[in-house]
Amino acid sequence: MRRPIVPITLLLICGICIGSCTKIPVYFTVGMGFVMWVCCLVTFVAHKFSKFSLPCLAIFFIVASIAYYDSRKNLLPVNHIDHILTTNKSLLRISGTIIKPPIIWDEKILNARALHAKSEQSQKRSDRKISFIIRAEAVETSLGLEDISGVIKVNLYLSKEEAFEINKNVSVLKKLGYGQRVVLFGSAFLPKPPANPGEFDYLRYLQRQMPSIRGLMTIVNTKNIKTKPGDCRNWIYYFVYALSNKLNNTIYTHTFSNSAPLISSMLLGNRIDLSNETIDNFMKTGIIHFIAVSGFNVGIVVFAVVTPLRFLRINQTLLTIIILITVIFYTFLTGLNPPVLRASIMAFVFFCSFFVRRQWDITSGIFAAVFFILIRNPSDLFDIGFQLSVLATMGIVYGSAKIEETLFKTALFIEKLQVKAERGRLFFLKKYLRKSFCISLAAWLATLPVTAYYFHLFTPFVVIVNILVFPLFWIIIVCGIILLTLGIACPPLAIVSAWLASYTNLILESLISNLVSLPYSYFYVCGPSPAGIVVYYLFGILFLYRHYLSINYPQLVLLGLLSAHILIFPDFRKFSSRSLTITCLDVGHGGALFIQFPNGKNILYDAGSWQNNNVGKYIIAPFLWSQHVKKIDLVILSHEHKDHVNGLPALIERFQVKSVYSQRHSFASQEGQKILSFLRKNHVSTASLSYGNELKGFEPAGIKILNPPPFASDTAAINNNSCVLKIEYLGYSVLFCGDIKEQGIELLLSKASEIRSDIIQVPHHGSSIRNLEMLINTVQPAYAFINSNDGVVATDTLNILKKHCVNVLQTHLDGAIKLSIDKQGITSSSFFHKAFK
Repeated sequence: MRRPIVPITLLLICGICIGSCTKIPVYFTVGMGFVMWVCCLVTFVAHKFSKFSLPCLAIFFIVASIAYYDSRKNLLPVNHIDHILTTNKSLLRISGTIIKPPIIWDEKILNARALHAKSEQSQKRSDRKISFIIRAEAVETSLGLEDISGVIKVNLYLSKEEAFEINKNVSVLKKLGYGQRVVLFGSAFLPKPPANPGEFDYLRYLQRQMPSIRGLMTIVNTKNIKTKPGDCRNWIYYFVYALSNKLNNTIYTHTFSNSAPLISSMLLGNRIDLSNETIDNFMKTGIIHFIAVSGFNVGIVVFAVVTPLRFLRINQTLLTIIILITVIFYTFLTGLNPPVLRASIMAFVFFCSFFVRRQWDITSGIFAAVFFILIRNPSDLFDIGFQLSVLATMGIVYGSAKIEETLFKTALFIEKLQVKAERGRLFFLKKYLRKSFCISLAAWLATLPVTAYYFHLFTPFVVIVNILVFPLFWIIIVCGIILLTLGIACPPLAIVSAWLASYTNLILESLISNLVSLPYSYFYVCGPSPAGIVVYYLFGILFLYRHYLSINYPQLVLLGLLSAHILIFPDFRKFSSRSLTITCLDVGHGGALFIQFPNGKNILYDAGSWQNNNVGKYIIAPFLWSQHVKKIDLVILSHEHKDHVNGLPALIERFQVKSVYSQRHSFASQEGQKILSFLRKNHVSTASLSYGNELKGFEPAGIKILNPPPFASDTAAINNNSCVLKIEYLGYSVLFCGDIKEQGIELLLSKASEIRSDIIQVPHHGSSIRNLEMLINTVQPAYAFINSNDGVVATDTLNILKKHCVNVLQTHLDGAIKLSIDKQGITSSSFFHKAFK
């Protein structure tokens, strides 16, 4: 076999995927692996069974891969923190050793950051966060110290006083280095799984790290951190972390304060100070890979080392050794980032081929890199950066030349006929632009479905943006490498490179900001299904290698139509559903209820949360995309409190929102005027609702507004003016109560004949309300749902609902709640129940 690493890597990937999708016991896969190993031996020894040797070997590799993935992920000791902690926070004293330290700033930089913190009047708590990772060793209990194991991520939140008076805490922070033994006192807990469909799975993200992070700990004071004598240091890691710290300090010392975060991110992968706006801008222009340390950085580092050494005429063997040492060192310096690791392994294989005098094979290099990365950490297969890095590389390697042959056939033919004297002055510029265009287009096409799947973004001009941005990025990286070298060896000489890198960075950020503001520069999309992604890449392979496979264009078109029919058919079935579905998302203390009607239209009732200012971006939008929703027909805001409206701007940016309705007092208030101005700026139609209004266009369902009265007093509490609506369908009804309290309930009780419903949203997040029992007694619901968080739902409320035999669902306990009404009646389900079923 010419390239054995290719099928071996593909079988490893297949086994990891099967292991992640199934819950096969490890002992079963190990036993199965042993059986297949015996079968392989039999087929190799017995000649009459030799034809079965390859299938047996393939099955053995897959089973071994499954066992390897499961053992790395699920085999935990008895004293592991997974068996000790719960998702509820517990105050514990835990001792351990720091295995991934925070960035420890120089005193000068700390003082500058403290001054900046003082100037920021509305500084967020997250801006004062310092994170590091420890390997837990013991926990203090009532019985004394108990040995534990596992890895915990620690978040230290400095108080405002500590952030401002940093000199008092600098001695503690400087001790948080690699290998330092510490005793920590704070709230320890297991990370929670996602509570809503489509929500980012932070739990799995942590578990897929290397090493796997299983617990979290929050500390609110530096006094709760005590250091212990002695250390457990691996001196290689100690040196790498110390140097990385020194280099970060060098960047922040010499460059402009507003340029340092981005330069540090590009060179060392440190995103600690990058603003969300900067990250979003790079994402919207499709060049997020420029601020994530990747294989391109490795290429520039190699180039920066090779150029001066070649000028000095260093021996080729010595040059190769220096390059290999540099690549390995840079890989460790960037934290063994999977994209960097892939490029480094490829570079290592390439330069090692010089020593063994073997021809370099790029396909073997790519698959060897993937194989070694997955052996090191099988969970890296699901890392977004790793996937994009490998796909972009394969797109460039296998697609750019074919794209160039297809699009620039005539130009290439003329170039072959020309001699050097016939080529004009702009020949090399044209060639550079053509090559850059084809490489960018190949990388974009190779990563397009995966980018749309994860980020829900489509960036049509990314090829042009890449060509515009690349020279600036190249200047920053080269100047940054010079800065890091001179900043340590001879700081005064680093000023020029720091100045050039800083100004280039400012130009880059300004350019990106302007590109984002251009119309149609990016679009938000639902993203393809996993099956759609597989079909996309299958067609890409068939198109690139159609000549070898004897496939013509009509056959490709026919296959495309057949695949599209198979992929789209389930959506047609979903669209033809005759049920009314209500989904109450878990947003903490707030509200976000999505109602899907049988005629295909929808309503979003409230969109906000106290716990999450970005609830529209991180919870509601991912849920809607997971349901393949592209537009919102109507948003109804019950009232203007932030826990019901602060997610609206993010939704309007990401979806086509036709209309936003609320009661008249909402739009008349100061906060409501801001909302109204924002809606008009985005050309969203608005209207005021009050008792008696009926909303048309959602038939056969009927929607009626029951609160507030048309002439309710302005002095009434904001909560009591909440929009209350009733939806009727197939003889069943649902009552949405918003945040009404005693006065609002009294108004509803005066219309007792109209409020009888089968499902009720418990008013004001389930808090204690004096006349709630009268409301429940009048409505007589079979189901009640509460959108709230721990500590808000009153015991009295739950007792009243239990007394009236109401089936109660709570988002903070059950996750997202789904209620469906069809001809069979009402059915309910919760996200947690389905996720762990």
